[in-house]
Amino acid sequence: MDDARGYPDGTALGGYFRILFDAVPSPVLIVDDDVSILDYNVAGAALLGPERRLQYMRRGGDALHCIHSHDSPGGCGRSEYCADCIVRNSVSEALRSGEVCRRRTMMQLGDAGAGSRKDLMLLVTASPFRYGKRDLVLLVLEDVSELMRLQEMLPICSHCKKIRTGANYWKSVEDYFLEHENLLFSHSICDECREKYYPPPPSRKR
Repeated sequence: MDDARGYPDGTALGGYFRILFDAVPSPVLIVDDDVSILDYNVAGAALLGPERRLQYMRRGGDALHCIHSHDSPGGCGRSEYCADCIVRNSVSEALRSGEVCRRRTMMQLGDAGAGSRKDLMLLVTASPFRYGKRDLVLLVLEDVSELMRLQEMLPICSHCKKIRTGANYWKSVEDYFLEHENLLFSHSICDECREKYYPPPPSRKR
């Protein structure tokens, strides 16, 4: 990590590595074994806020407003629910094994001021590395909520294949995915349908 300035232990990224770090489109945090935050990228600022100094050495659950961080006066990692925390356990496993750990979890984030709650399905990747004399983890948090929603069962007409979106309103498969996932379809035809609907002309006997 080059040109690290401003943090007591010098772990902040700078220069060329900061550019690469900030180019990653998903939130990426550098954390220690207690999931205390040492640094994070631009995408992470959407979750944690733009001022990194305010989040320095705060534990992840406290900084992300995990609803269970308020269950104990000690905050993140100190309540009975934290023993099953996928984020915390992924960091611990990565440090213990020295290998990348990837898990999926539902995280409930709360806004203490607004009294609201947001459920996020996250793909958590914990990648261990050593910097100086410290064992740290690169923690990547990818929001896969939309992807998981697509894996749920969709009511689809057995004849025309339209998808029911609610209140008996039906949409074509193409329109449904365009609206929900911004996906465009290009049409082709499979071999089976080609034989069924476009059979080759019968050969003429001479």
